[in-house]
This record gives sequence, C-alpha cells and structure tokens, in this order.
Amino acid sequence: MKTTIFSQVSIDGKLTLGAGQSSKQLFSMFEEPDIEYIHKFRGLVDAIMVGKNTIQNDDPMLTNRYEENNNPLRIIPTSHMDISLDSHVFADNGRTLIVTTENGQDPEKISILKNRNKEVLICGEDKVDFVNLFRELEASYNVHSIMIEGGGFLNWNVFDQDLVDEIILMQLPIIIGGETNVTLVDGKGYNDLSFAKKFKVVEVLPQKNYTLLRYQKAV
Repeated sequence: MKTTIFSQVSIDGKLTLGAGQSSKQLFSMFEEPDIEYIHKFRGLVDAIMVGKNTIQNDDPMLTNRYEENNNPLRIIPTSHMDISLDSHVFADNGRTLIVTTENGQDPEKISILKNRNKEVLICGEDKVDFVNLFRELEASYNVHSIMIEGGGFLNWNVFDQDLVDEIILMQLPIIIGGETNVTLVDGKGYNDLSFAKKFKVVEVLPQKNYTLLRYQKAV
C-alpha cells in the first residue's frame, strides 16, 4: 500500500496555534485553489486516515468537495473509542471505518455506529496495530493507497513502524512556536540518528501562499 503523510504546517512544523486548538485556523491563509488541491488529492487515494484528536478538535468531513462521488474511505483509529458520536464523519452517509482494540472496544458505541452503517474493525489488544491494520485494509477493504492527515501522535505511529512512503507538506510562511503545541510528528522520538526515518527531497515548489514540499522514502 502507498502511504502518504499530507499536512499543512508552519515553518517550525506546527499543526495548530496551540494544544487543543483546531488546525482550521491555518486554513484561513489559503485561497480557493489551495483548498481545491487538498480536496482533489483525496480523490486520488482509496482512504484517508486521521487521529481521534483531529476529529475532536477539527470535526472534519474528510470528503472531496470538488468531485462528486469521489470520496475516500474515512478511517479513524482510536484505542478506547473515546470519541464523540456527534462528529460529522458519523452523521453523514459517507463510508467510515472505526479501528479500535480488544480492550478498548465499547459495545454500545459499536452498536450505534453499525446502525448508522459505519464499520468497526478490532485490530490490536491495547493499542491499534497499524502493521496488521494496513494488511487488513489491503486484503479486506481494497485499500491500496492511503492519505494520512495527522496529528502528531498518529503520524509518529506510522513513521515508527516504517509504513510511510511519501510526505507532502504545504508549508505556510509563519512561525508559531509553543513547547506543548502539536507538531508534524510527536510521540517518543529517537535519540540515535541511526534510528531516524530517512527521506529524500523530490519537489520544492513555491506557491503564492505556501511552499509545497514533497519527500519520498529513501531506499
């Protein structure tokens, strides 16, 4: 499966203007063609994945608003299903897959979601097993390309398990800072350079409102 991390970041790699805030504030710096680029990329992949915190803080639709009936499968991993059922991704008719764990599943919420024609997959005991999840997505859900739109903890998990093939960043010309703010990749991190995940630069394209940066996994 081809896995692409796709994100909007500041020069210093921040995804929001503060812990718990919505990343939608950064979108005010974009114009219509910039938003269209994001949405049409969604039409090129089989699935889109975001973390629980993105659902909680942004409440996105995760659809392709520029091409009718060309929407990816929406995937939300959540170890304990501590997620609001009032979120947009659970309220519309779009196809949505919730991925949770053996010890974190909530039978009542699972029943409600299935009654709304949403799908639930158990993958992992206490934490979502992303390696097995990706295998299952290919084998059972016909997902061969996936777009991951963070946040930092979800990104860390897929980077740490060597699941990322490509990174596409729309880098805004701003500095945000903040030691507790969400960055492109959070998580445990590496203290030894030999463990760091290596990528090669394949495109740097200055645009009016941002710089498009594209990287591919180094072989």
